This record gives sequence, structure tokens and C-alpha cells, in this order.
Amino acid sequence: MSDGKKSLNLTLIAAGVAGLVAFLLLYRSATPQAAVTLEVTRDDALATAQTFLEEQGASLERMKQAIQFSGNSIGLVFLQRTVGLDEASRWAREEVPIWSWVMRWFEPTEKEEWQIRVNVDGTVAGLAHLIEEAAAGADLAQEEALPIAEAFLQERGWNLDEFERVEASSEKQDNRTDHHFTWEKSGSTVTWQPDDPESGSGSVRVSVDVQGDQIGSYRHFLRVPEDFERDLGQTLSVGGFLAIGSLGLTFVLILIALGLTIARYRRDDIRWRPALQLAGLVTLLFIGQGIASWPRVKFTYQTELAWGAYVGTLLVGLLFVSVLYGIWVLFAATAGESLGREVYPKSLTGFVDAARGRLLAPVMARASLNGYALGFFILGYLTVFYVIARRYFGAWLPAEGPYSEIFNYYLPFLAPLTVSLVAATTEELTYRLFGISLVKRYLNSTFVALLVPAMIWAFAHSNYAVFPVYLRGIELTVAGLIFGYGFLRFGLLACVVAHFVIDAVLLGMPLLSSGNTVYLISGIIVMGFALLPAVLSVAARGRGQATQELGGA
Repeated sequence: MSDGKKSLNLTLIAAGVAGLVAFLLLYRSATPQAAVTLEVTRDDALATAQTFLEEQGASLERMKQAIQFSGNSIGLVFLQRTVGLDEASRWAREEVPIWSWVMRWFEPTEKEEWQIRVNVDGTVAGLAHLIEEAAAGADLAQEEALPIAEAFLQERGWNLDEFERVEASSEKQDNRTDHHFTWEKSGSTVTWQPDDPESGSGSVRVSVDVQGDQIGSYRHFLRVPEDFERDLGQTLSVGGFLAIGSLGLTFVLILIALGLTIARYRRDDIRWRPALQLAGLVTLLFIGQGIASWPRVKFTYQTELAWGAYVGTLLVGLLFVSVLYGIWVLFAATAGESLGREVYPKSLTGFVDAARGRLLAPVMARASLNGYALGFFILGYLTVFYVIARRYFGAWLPAEGPYSEIFNYYLPFLAPLTVSLVAATTEELTYRLFGISLVKRYLNSTFVALLVPAMIWAFAHSNYAVFPVYLRGIELTVAGLIFGYGFLRFGLLACVVAHFVIDAVLLGMPLLSSGNTVYLISGIIVMGFALLPAVLSVAARGRGQATQELGGA
């Protein structure tokens, strides 16, 4: 290795160490965290819900059960913007449920259904019993149903002296009369814009529905003013527009890749085997990701549909989308590898070996080392970016809490593995290998070749809840330029490793911060996945040394 290359790699390693230190020291400052602990696991919440329903006389024997973890993101953003993060955290702990386990018991094609919401502290925060509108029940007057609702709340430990009744309505069904009551907690009103009384206010509320003479629903919730929801929706729609525009440009890139693959195949300049192997890997990973997400998908089932048809449709849809992803990777890899051999051949070092599964080839050791350094540097950059943006430019992010979408997967620690591998492989092939090589080949400008794919990749992430909405695009455009530089100097494999490590670490952080031992262990396992390239690197170095010794013997 030349002195210049040694110096360059040492510089990269030093940058990686600095980035890792910045990430570890500043992550909490960059990413707001609601101080709320997840005290109950999925099984704990399920046991609590079943006990509660038994008390209500529910019969669940023939019903299917589904569960997911969810958060009231709009409510949390409202509290964060109005009372500040510390007070919002206190509200989430003491005043109103923000994150909770939600369970359903249902029979396919039947209307009747039970739904229970269990707060992160293990208390029941919601109940719904869905029945047919024509179901028989008592025909009580509103003043006769009110004591039933009040007695239910008092049994739950509510002191109604602290509340004021703000809503009461009745609806005559075919064979019963239903009643709805809502109470607002005194002193819990929070005005959206204090200088504009017409902007509305939020408050802590509880509501109860009485179906005939039985409790039909119960909610403990945060009422959010309509003006706030409307403003937030309009803001997020801008981000959605930017994301859709970038995805449209990505689709154009894939169409160009398809055309170039056909053209170059005719002149025998396409290597199919490594591309097909990568496409097959991504397809299988995507299918695995879909299967692991079954608990979340099952929860969305609508009882109007036949169960078999629903499951069958999901399986066909999963296979179809997985194959589309595979085709995407196939043409990005075929066209990108062909172009890359022309304009950046050194960046493809080890690509064919890795695509064919030769992960212990010595070249993987260097790619892994460079990938870790590059990934840690980008993690540090992202952290510092948001620290500066929040402190000096008024940017803000919705606070995180004991919530992560991966809680709704089988074996939560598997989700970061599949998600990170799919994203790293697909995006680096598309935006770095193909995107950069394409622009360089036909526009002959290195800077434009780095900038254009970086911007397309970056603004495709604009649907994230980061404000102002264009901030995510700016942040990731710079990150994309860093990835592009890494592609030119250290190769495609280093970028794939870096992308995998970044995603695995960021996806695992909610598990580590959940405050629950079970999910903490899952988070540690996720961090172990992030070390996988390092293990391969050590094995590859060992194999390389053994080969040299045999050769010299």
C-alpha cells in the first residue's frame, strides 16, 4: 500500500472515530427523547387486556387476536410545541396516554369486535365493543344512561369532581338507544396559539359510550384542536410532495437502467450472474421482512373481508412487491456495473465476489474497515447537523419515546437486519453505483455526478416528520455527497457496509431506550448485527494471512 493511501485510510479511520464519539455524546441532544418508560411487554399488555375483558363478560374463545404498539404522534407533537418537551413527557407519564399497546379480538366477516388499549404503565386506557346497529338493547333515556357511564369511570379510579362534562348525545338505533358522554379535566386546557384565541385548545378528556344499558366504549385521550391538526397536515403534505417527486425521479433512473441494460446486452457488456444473485438476495430479504411484519398487518384486517381472501391477497401482494424490488436491484446492478467498469472501475473492487457470496474474500476486510469508518463519520455528521439546526436555526423534531415500528414484528431484533440490508443494497446500487456512474458517463462532471443522485436520494426521505420539511433533504444531500465521495475513494462495498451500519444503529436505538429489559436485550442484539461486517472482516483477514503463509511454504 502506498504512503498516500495509508495516510488517506488513517484519515478516514480518525474521522470515523471522531464521528462515533460525536454520535455517542450528542445523540440525546440531537434527537429529543420523551422521558417515558415502557413498563409492559406485549405479553404483559395482553394479559391485562384479557383480565379486563373477562370483567366485562366478554366471550373471546372463537375470536382471533391481533396486537400492535402505537403512538399518538399528533398529540405528542402538539404537547411538544405548546408546553415543551419536559412538560410533554410529564403529561405522557401522568396525564394522558401517548404510547400504548392496542389489541383486537374479532371474528372474520362478523361485526362484533373487542378492542382494548393498554398504556405503557399497564393501565387500561381504552375499550371499544363493536356490535351490529340492529343488535337488541335497552331503550334508556339519557339521564338514565349517565349513571351507568359515571359508575364505570369511578370503578376505573376516576374522580369525576375533577372533570366537567362537555358532551352528551344520544342516537336511536333500531332496537336500542346509544348514548355518548365526554368529560374534560379541569385545568388541563392548553391553547394552541395563546395570541389567537380562535386557534383552539387541547385538553385531557375521558369519554364513555353506553349501548343500551351496557358499556360500549371508553377512551382516555388528548383532544387536539382542529386548527393544529390542519396546520400539521398541510406541512406534512409538502414533505410528501417532495418525497413523491424524488421517488418519481428514482423511477426514471430505473427506466434508464433498463434501457441501458438492453442496449449493453446487445453488445455483450452485461454481467448477469452477480446482479441476479443480488436481486435474489433482496427479494428473499423483502419476503422475510414481510413475513416478520405479520402481527402489524394482521391488526389492519377489516372484518368485512373473507379471512382467506385477505391472507391470500397479502401473500400475492408481498410476492409481487418483492419481485419488483428484485427487478429494481437487477437493472440497477447490471447497468451500474457496466457503466462503473468504464468510469470508476476501482470503485467496483470486490463487487463481484460480494455479489456471489464470497464474503470472506480478503477484499471484504478492507471494505468493512472503510465502511465502518465512513458509517461512523456520517452518524456523527447527522448528529452534529441536528444539534446545530435545533440550537441555532429553529429546527425541531418530534420527540421519540418507547415506541418503534419494529415492536410490531416477530422477534423485534430481526427487523433492523432485514430493513438495513434491503435499504443498504438497494439504495447504494441505485444512487451510488448507477446514479453516479450514469451522470459521470454522459455529463462528464464529477461534482454533478455526486450531487444529482444525492439530492434524489435525500429528498425521497422528506416524508419524515422533521421541520421545516425541506431540512431532511438538505441533511441527506450532504450525507449523499459524503457517500458519493466514499464510493469514489473507497468503493461500493464500503458504502454498502456504512449504510447497513448506520441503519442498524439508528433502528436499534428505540429498543435500547425503551426502558424495558426484554427490548433492551433485543437492542443489544441489533447492535450485534451492526458488528457483522466486522466479524467478516476479521475472518477475511485471517483467511488472507493463511493463504499468504501457504503460498510461501
